[in-house]
Formats: sequence, structure tokens, C-alpha cells
Amino acid sequence: MSGTSADGIDAAVVRLGAAGVVKVLAHHHEDFEPAFRARILALPRAVAAELALLHVELGRRFADAALAALAQAGVPASDVAAIASPGLTAVHLPPSAAGDGATLALGDGDVIAARTGCPVISDFRAADRAAGGHGAPLVPWADARLLRRPGLVRAALNLGGIANITVVPPQGDPVAFDTGPGNMLLDGAIARATGGAQSFDRDGALGLAGRIDDDWLQEIVDADDFLRQPPPRSTGRERYGEPFLERHAVRLQRMRPEDVAATLAEYTVEAVVLALELFVRQRPQELIVSGGGAKNRCLMEGLQRRLPGVDVSDSDSALDIPALAKEAVAFALIGDATLRGEPGNVPSVTGARRAVVLGKVSAGQAAAPA
Repeated sequence: MSGTSADGIDAAVVRLGAAGVVKVLAHHHEDFEPAFRARILALPRAVAAELALLHVELGRRFADAALAALAQAGVPASDVAAIASPGLTAVHLPPSAAGDGATLALGDGDVIAARTGCPVISDFRAADRAAGGHGAPLVPWADARLLRRPGLVRAALNLGGIANITVVPPQGDPVAFDTGPGNMLLDGAIARATGGAQSFDRDGALGLAGRIDDDWLQEIVDADDFLRQPPPRSTGRERYGEPFLERHAVRLQRMRPEDVAATLAEYTVEAVVLALELFVRQRPQELIVSGGGAKNRCLMEGLQRRLPGVDVSDSDSALDIPALAKEAVAFALIGDATLRGEPGNVPSVTGARRAVVLGKVSAGQAAAPA
């Protein structure tokens, strides 16, 4: 998994058992070096040749991360049913009245298969998009299997580059959608505010030391029409990336990094609160947080403060799944469904016309190349 934060790759080795039992045997993270991350962040301006080169290069990097995770788990590639790789989203244009929209994920599944010797399932979003959906969020299908409990309404909040939530009732389809900004906006603003000295707010330390600019917070929340857009909805870097930072560049230059971090963390929290208030009928009793934002104490404390009566925890403690591996685990479950010919989307969530089997399958070789 490599999300919209563009910080690196998370690979999880997952054993799936009967009755939905999931055991994470290993979690391996690889950071993108600054020069490569700069290429990823420049994707909105990339030409076709650069897209093609990154497609292959990311495939190679995904394969190497998978092999490193297998080595860490002590599992030979020959024991792997499949590698599930949703790829890195280069472009995400949701459907609208003006057209069908489009999503482009990079990370060549054939390169991964050739390098690892394993069957590979990739490009998960395309089938849902072809059925009229957004192609996102897809994780809710897996969340329903991980979170469902009799008598409980539980929610999973992924604080990746974009924040997305899944609310799982005791029965019926989950309710899920992108809530709005996540780490992508916070990371970009911190990099600007510190002149590149910091690329993210480690542990939320800056945000906890800062003061929220209430006037600016109210201004950006009021101006953000996405926060009031009914589901199904999804968003990406086009809304909460460089365009946002450019619009607010003058203000960002005037503010202390601590205050930037505190205010944008509260923006992320406020987007989650509004999502629950406006579009979720059953208030969750538990909110289980994953993604890089689960490590940000400013975000976690803000969620607990703004959601009194809700038990806010991370996936490590609630599900025994590392917070940074949660999305990778979800795609392992979806990939398993693909192998069994079972649809892996939730049409009421993505807006697709029907449930569809997700992903393209690349055949593995008899043995991985040396």
C-alpha cells in the first residue's frame, strides 16, 4: 500500500483463517527518499513519459517491499496465494454531472509478478469505476468484515493523505466516504512552514505546542463545499494538495509552524465531526483510527475532545492490526475475495451500479528471478 501521503510503502504479510480471522505476520515500511517523493508530489504536472516510468518504478519498489516483508515473516514466496497491490493513485477525478470521472493507479502488477514470482492482483479501483462508481473508498468492504459486532456500531477512520471513514452497524451495509483533509494537507503545510526542515508533524508535537487560528479555521471550513457534499463522495490531491496550499500561501508564511499544525489538525478533526453529524444516522460507540494520523497525538486528542462519549482508539489496540498496516490488510481481504470470484466493492458506498469483482490478475512465475 502507498497512499496519498506519498511517504512510502507499507507491506503486510497476512494469514486469513476461518470465520474472518486475520493475523498479521509481518509489517514492513519503506520510506520514499526525498528525490523520489518529489517526483510523486509532482504527478499533477507529469507528462506521459514520466507516468510510464513511475508505473514501472513503483512496481519494482512494491515488489521489493513485498519480498522484504516476506523475509521478515519467514514466509517463502511459494506459500503466497497472491500479492494485492492497489497501487499509488496518481489522479483521482470523481464522477460528476460533467462526466464519468477517472482514476489512475501506478505500480505495474506485471512487474511485481515478474520480480516476486507471485500472482498479483492490482488496479482494484478500475472495475468499480467502470460500473459507474468512484472507485473509492474500497476499504469499507473489508472494514465490515473486521469490525462487525452484534449490538455495536463501530467506525473505522483512516487518517492517510485523505481521511475516510467507515461506519459499520450490527447489520446491513456500512456507510463510508472520504471525510476530507488528512495528512496530505498537514504534511505539505509543515514542509512549507519549516522551509523543508520537517516533512510532517512527528507525533503531533508541533500541533500540541500551537494555538488554533479560529478565524482561519472557520474560513476554510465555511469555504469547503466538499464537507457538505452528500455521499457517495471521494476526493484527492487535486483538492487538498498544492492548490489549497497555494491559495493560502500568504497566510501560511505569516504563521508559526506550531499554529499551522494545530489549525490544520483541527480542520481534519472538524471534517470528521461534520461527516458524522451530517451523513451518519447511527452514531458510533467506537472509533478505531489507522493510518499515519493515528500516530499524531494532536489529531487523536482532538477527535476524543470533539467526540465525547465515543471510544477513540487505534487499530493496534482495538484490532491487533498495526495502524500503518491497516489499509494493506484491507486489500489483502479484498484480494482474497477476488481470487474467490466474490465482489469486493460496496455499491451504496462507491455509487457503482452493481457489485463487481475487483482487480486485474497477473500470473506469477514458477520461481522469482534472482
